Amino acid sequence: MDVRVVEKEHDLLRVELPRGEETILIPLVEALQKEEKVVEARYYLGHPYLERPTLLLRTKGEKPQQVLKRVLKDLTDLYADLLTDFEKKADKVKA
Repeated sequence: MDVRVVEKEHDLLRVELPRGEETILIPLVEALQKEEKVVEARYYLGHPYLERPTLLLRTKGEKPQQVLKRVLKDLTDLYADLLTDFEKKADKVKA
């Protein structure tokens, strides 16, 4: 995935994602907003043909890239568990 860091400061991170990958932004922003150190987490979709989806993350007391890495790992674990559970249950269903 071609992720671009557009802006990086001690408490701010702005990241662009490839077009067509914006669906990950909804669960990502929801998870980020639950974090104690997050002051602001939002996304911008912009024009679908001219701009890339952008994530804005502002934190207090922790680097935004550390928070983002932690939340991405948590989401990865969550969806991996969901896939494992689905595969177990799907095998039991007879077509």
